[in-house]
Amino acid sequence: MRVIYVDVDTLRADHTTAYGYHRDTTPNLAALAEKSVVFERYYCSDSPCLPSRTALTSGQFGITNGVIGHFGEAARFRLDSGHGPHPQRPLLGQRLQQGGYYTAAVSMFAERHRAYHFLGNFRESIRATDQLNDEQAGEVNAVALDWIRRHAGEDDWYLHLTYWDPHTPYLAPTEYAERAAALGPAPAWPDQATIEAHAEVYGPRSALDLHYFVGPRDSSTPDTMPDAIRDRADFEKLINGFDGAILYWDEHFGHLLRTLEELGIADQTAIIVSADHGEAFGENGQYAEHGLASEPIQRVPLVVYWPGLTDRLPEAARRDNSLLYHIDLAPTICDLLDIPVPEGWQGTSFADAIRGEEIASREYLVLGHGAHSYQRAVRTRDHLYIRTFHPGAFRAEWEQCFDVTNDPHLTHDLLPESPELGARMRSLLAEWTWTYTGGPGALPDPMMTTLHIGPTYYNDPARYVAHLRATGREHLADDLEARLRAVPGATRVSWHAPDDPWPPGRHAALARRFTVKEPHT
Repeated sequence: MRVIYVDVDTLRADHTTAYGYHRDTTPNLAALAEKSVVFERYYCSDSPCLPSRTALTSGQFGITNGVIGHFGEAARFRLDSGHGPHPQRPLLGQRLQQGGYYTAAVSMFAERHRAYHFLGNFRESIRATDQLNDEQAGEVNAVALDWIRRHAGEDDWYLHLTYWDPHTPYLAPTEYAERAAALGPAPAWPDQATIEAHAEVYGPRSALDLHYFVGPRDSSTPDTMPDAIRDRADFEKLINGFDGAILYWDEHFGHLLRTLEELGIADQTAIIVSADHGEAFGENGQYAEHGLASEPIQRVPLVVYWPGLTDRLPEAARRDNSLLYHIDLAPTICDLLDIPVPEGWQGTSFADAIRGEEIASREYLVLGHGAHSYQRAVRTRDHLYIRTFHPGAFRAEWEQCFDVTNDPHLTHDLLPESPELGARMRSLLAEWTWTYTGGPGALPDPMMTTLHIGPTYYNDPARYVAHLRATGREHLADDLEARLRAVPGATRVSWHAPDDPWPPGRHAALARRFTVKEPHT
């Protein structure tokens, strides 16, 4: 069997045709879905990019594999020592190689995020361009389709393709945004009143600071992204840009599907389409960003076409509503390929759903985010509870709980009126946390051990406070400062002994303290 994993960065599930979007943004993906299984409640365990792909390919939660954020200790993969894959926790690609599969990737992800452990998945890894940001689908396809043509006569390979088009900035030609707009009206929410209320939500990628990075900036792509979200026209331009980027990716995905047909291997090649995370468009006051452990960010699409299985299923078996993690995919792929699943992986195979059988759903999921905020969330069938441990520079409430089934835009916090619900969700989060950190051999939770630094790689909260004051929002600056105050009694030191014997300034400080003789000439 040949397997192609199509990894579309920032592809929000409910902005695709296969997931019921009223705009036909993904006709080629929808055509594939007609002979696939579509998973409705599939969530990345950890977001965004680096934690998500590390969890996907390690088969473990970030709390275990060590990667919950994008820099420093929060991004340190707990790499095992030795001269070969760990027998209990190999990477997905390593396990596939042990099962006789040739693994390859066309992806700049490892370089973009300094995720060199990701390269351990592949015998062959290719960057489509010399860029580390903003590759477009046509550039990826130029390399990917060439690889497929050269290997079309071979069997038993796994190819990972990473596309970036839905990630900001929206670089697809402007005509795609125009075509997206012609497909139907933009979503009705958020309305004008909601957009105006979002002026009180601060943070990078908030309505008024849509392009804040290091400092305030104008849009680098004004045809597809406005400078700020002040009214419905701004929002519609943003959505048209996003949907146009998805439309652009889908067009190139169609080229991939047609190439497989032309080569005569379409019915011998499994195709899995998913994303590392989704994107917020007004939920919690965030726009065009993946900065929270919220529903539109943690929920991702999953369309699985497996020839000989999914193309023979009745219509009723083509949709699965079970609560699933994306770390369940690695054991599922191994299950379908008759490769033993390593005991150190923390996901569970859902291969039976691809075979058309009913599978059990988890009672709840725990989801984490660690790049723009530190949050963990509990997702049950109907509810989403979000706990903030560090807000970064964003107005993230410490605790919230939403009825996602009836309130998909997360507008009404249930905690003030439902203390019993809050208590239950807190207990589920505690149960999960102690399961992975509270027993012999467990390593500490990297989200907790890096709280003294927090999610500060992309934006300095202190500098952003100054920006709020400079723009006349003193009350919001005061609010952020209050949220950033240290826990009473906490002292800002590393949680472990420092290992830099000569940090900047130490030599000069000692020279001032002691009499240092000038060298003789």
